[in-house]
Amino acid sequence: MPERIRRGIAKCERVMVLLAVWATFIIMGITTADALGRYIFNRSIIGVYEITEKYLMVAAVFLAVGYGYRRGAYIRVTFLIDRLPQKAKFVLEIFGQIFCILLSAFLIVATVKRAIFTVASGTTLGALNYPLWPGYMIVPVGLFFMSLLLLFDLPRMFRRKSSFSNQGPREGKDTLDRKSGGSKK
Repeated sequence: MPERIRRGIAKCERVMVLLAVWATFIIMGITTADALGRYIFNRSIIGVYEITEKYLMVAAVFLAVGYGYRRGAYIRVTFLIDRLPQKAKFVLEIFGQIFCILLSAFLIVATVKRAIFTVASGTTLGALNYPLWPGYMIVPVGLFFMSLLLLFDLPRMFRRKSSFSNQGPREGKDTLDRKSGGSKK
């Protein structure tokens, strides 16, 4: 992968992960404040549940899906594949990667259509009258980023190197690693 593209993807990943971390931090903060307000003052903060559910949780999950993929953090059941010959493993890994790319493309199209419908209909949160579309736009952005990583990993798989999904966290090289061998921290 050209260095410029690699750096661009790495920068996007850092921003998205930082936003996901901040969303998680805000979830913890407003949920704690809401619970304290409910128990100390007998009054909860209006809209905390809706903001957490429709914006922050979506951001915490979908902005970090590419990071999870790249770090090999997703669960795989490999008891059958581990017992197959190398050639069969290779074919199944390529098939799985292509299937994931196609599934991601389908999900991106579906979630973009849903986001456009939400913008056009002017749907808002019940208690706060905030527009709902920003939460719906986060999903295709996160899925698109993960799809890019899936796509950029495919040529490396064809060169018979291990895929991201075979690696444990921070093991081995991946598409975004520098030629010198380590992840940029």
